[in-house]
Amino acid sequence: MNTRQDRSSSTSGSLPVVPDQGDALARLRDENARLRAELAQMRAFQDAPSGDEDWEAAMDQGIGYADGRSPTSALSAGRLLRQLTGLTKERLKAGAIRDSSDFDYLPKPSADEAKLEADFVRWGYCLVEDAMSPSQIRDQVDRMTEQAAAERNLGVAIMTSRSDAAQLVNNLVLKGAVFRDAVEFKASAAQRGPLVDRLLTKIMGEGFGLGCAHGSIVHTGGGLQDLHVDQGGMPLPYPPFPFGSLIIWCYTEFNLANGGTYVVPGSHRTAEGRTSFHDGADLLALVDGEPGLVAICAPAGTCILTDTRVLHGGGRRTAPGTRYAMRCHYNRHYIRALHEQSTANLHVPDDVYELLSPRLKQMMGITVNNHEPVGELSLASSPG
Repeated sequence: MNTRQDRSSSTSGSLPVVPDQGDALARLRDENARLRAELAQMRAFQDAPSGDEDWEAAMDQGIGYADGRSPTSALSAGRLLRQLTGLTKERLKAGAIRDSSDFDYLPKPSADEAKLEADFVRWGYCLVEDAMSPSQIRDQVDRMTEQAAAERNLGVAIMTSRSDAAQLVNNLVLKGAVFRDAVEFKASAAQRGPLVDRLLTKIMGEGFGLGCAHGSIVHTGGGLQDLHVDQGGMPLPYPPFPFGSLIIWCYTEFNLANGGTYVVPGSHRTAEGRTSFHDGADLLALVDGEPGLVAICAPAGTCILTDTRVLHGGGRRTAPGTRYAMRCHYNRHYIRALHEQSTANLHVPDDVYELLSPRLKQMMGITVNNHEPVGELSLASSPG
């Protein structure tokens, strides 16, 4: 900080050191922005009305929602995210997206659990180093490419970019033991799976559920998404913790040219724990801040864990070749799966259901399945 001494001071002893005008203005701007954000968030926590007159007015108004504007509460996040529509395409075209490796302070792959936790808290994501071995990657990529080809041949493939530049292989839990084992963090499928499991338990608590597990295949020109948060279906205001975590198993190297996931580091919360994603938030200011919009850089075998409140989106691959990954969304145990593909959890063939471990059934929310009649229904088979 540039400082100067206040020569007009009449205090005894050494003269006090005060900030210069530029530093003072910068500090006041920061404080003003922080206070504005706090006021915007506090609007959702106003005191409940008291007194008969207030109750009459509230009753006349009818049922409302958290933000007071959306026709349904689930649209709260979408209204905010409209600020960022088309932004990734615009920034990519302008060359304004940088590799995360350009910033020394952003997360790097690590196996140090304390370092991973610190990165997750500060930046909204962390990178687990060597989470999968080369042979584990090979087994899963071979099975994924085989399944993807079969779905294309059957005409049921989910192509997510124009010119078939990207394919989503949905519901991998039902499509291979190698995926099922990785989804529940067995070391046989992911050598640092137990470490990922511990981190997710700290994020969401015991008994967390599975929202989706799908393969992502991105060829040159594919993969671009708008920025979003992965708990956008939940109504505002958000509590000071994430509802879940999206993790990405990197089967191939991630970086800007390869279509690595775009992220706005630190866009999930403040140091005090308050969410940055609230009614009235200026999301563009987060994107334009420091370090701004970056592409996550990570070697093959890395596992990326994200806070569901952090702004992110799929990156476009501009390099030749193909990027492979598996994306798994997990959520707190009391929340149903937060993903459009999660309904597949409810349609499990009997032969596959028998192969699922008790934990995987719990994650998928299908532990209540019972083919035997229960209660009064069992009387139907009893002699009258």
